[in-house]
Amino acid sequence: MKRLLAVMCVMLTIACSKCGKAQSAAVEPVERVFPATAVAVVVVPSVTQLGAKLSILENLKIAAFLAPLQGFADAHAFTNSLIDQLGIDIRSEDVMAKAGLDSTRSMGAAVLLSGQTVLALPVKDAAKLHTTLENLSYRRLGAGAGAEQKIGEVTLKTFSLQQGQPPRLAYVITHGYALVATDDGIAKLEPMATLRDIDSMAGDEAFKAALARNPDRGDVYGYVPPSSVVIARYPFNGALVTATLKPTAFTVAIDAPWKGEAQTLAFLTPQPGVDLVNELPRSSFAVARYSGDPAQLAPVISEIVGPYLQRAFSETGFDLKTQVLDRLKPGVVASLSLAPRPPMAAGMPAFDIRQTNPFTYAHLAGMAEAKSAEGLVTTLEQVAAAAPKFGANMKKIERNGNVVFGTTYSQGEGVHFGIRESRVMFGSPMAKLDEVMAPSGSTQPPVNGLTADAVSAVVDLQKLSTSVRALPADAWGLGGFAMKATTIRWLDATDDLKAIVVSAGSKDGNVHAQVSLTLVPKAVEQVK
Repeated sequence: MKRLLAVMCVMLTIACSKCGKAQSAAVEPVERVFPATAVAVVVVPSVTQLGAKLSILENLKIAAFLAPLQGFADAHAFTNSLIDQLGIDIRSEDVMAKAGLDSTRSMGAAVLLSGQTVLALPVKDAAKLHTTLENLSYRRLGAGAGAEQKIGEVTLKTFSLQQGQPPRLAYVITHGYALVATDDGIAKLEPMATLRDIDSMAGDEAFKAALARNPDRGDVYGYVPPSSVVIARYPFNGALVTATLKPTAFTVAIDAPWKGEAQTLAFLTPQPGVDLVNELPRSSFAVARYSGDPAQLAPVISEIVGPYLQRAFSETGFDLKTQVLDRLKPGVVASLSLAPRPPMAAGMPAFDIRQTNPFTYAHLAGMAEAKSAEGLVTTLEQVAAAAPKFGANMKKIERNGNVVFGTTYSQGEGVHFGIRESRVMFGSPMAKLDEVMAPSGSTQPPVNGLTADAVSAVVDLQKLSTSVRALPADAWGLGGFAMKATTIRWLDATDDLKAIVVSAGSKDGNVHAQVSLTLVPKAVEQVK
């Protein structure tokens, strides 16, 4: 019996020792120290990984071009300046370790409802971190007088201008993280240090669900809770935003649960339809496609066309849903091409169509397939009748054997419409409409990269650059040689930027959207 008890004691001792080791080795996520009531949180999953990727930015030509304009010798010096502002060089594991930080773990920041921001740093060596924060407080705030305050089980370490004065910076260590705040935010450190798991962001069910839907959260991600004032005006139950930097692209993605009824989200669900992209002009540098069901756009159409057009149609009894949206198939496309002679000498145009005709800079083309050719002319006649309500004039004419509705307004040509069989074409100026009215016969799209999402768009930056470089001399106006030289310098500095890709869709009641700036792979050094 004694031997049995002895064996059991030994086994329990071993088990408990292993249990203790497991607990001490466990690393909690940084979200554990953030309250679920935060307005927003930002997390860096791996400081080491993010620091290493900064070399991608340094190798971009645009960084080398901008650095001298900011007074720096090169892009590396510019990055060094940014690191100096941060106070800790996150590119170096050795520097991070000397600062008392664990570069292999996550760090983050929380914006609280009261407006303060609290930083959470992964602690590797508390003594070294204290020295780092002490030096940082003195350099940035002039507050080098340290003190220590015990609040319940929490030890608050503060730095003031002088002993006895209110602290300017303070921190507290909890769950392996140093919570750092300044001025008014210091009062929030003790409540955050004593958060229960259920009250933390890590215990929030909506947050956990967002992470589960997005296992690849990139180099930095942010979360806005459903209760946040930031998102109150939008129809979303929270939102997760991720940012990823790779040698081939910089991508920002959004995942947000839809707050309204599932049916109202149907417009972001791609549907089988016609592929009209190949019919767009070869000169197009920007292409957009809507692969959803146009009939499902009815709940959001007022946001798309704007209040003025919506009111003009309502006043004339024109129903956009029944007379337009319900009649179109999925697969509506549109594109932009650089005008042959844009008024470059006039500088940047005013982004107001009442002051500037945008089609003098870029030509528009697009088309949509109708479910039936019947009634298309009548529908456009009704649009023409409503046109004066929004400051335009549409006239029905016959052009090259097709019915065309030409549009003008105070600044010149507007968007013209034409009908070919069951397709409705649109474009501006009229020559561009003529181009899309004639079948192209092309088997290739003018740009690559469109996604299968309901909404997808691509801006081919290199194609745009080529078009600008090819502009004739008279497009630059008198003395345009200087403006052209400056523009070419900018184009040379950005020739490692390939394209901008935008997409949006929905799945299982969640909206997802993504914006990617794709890079030329040869322009950057491969980062593992």
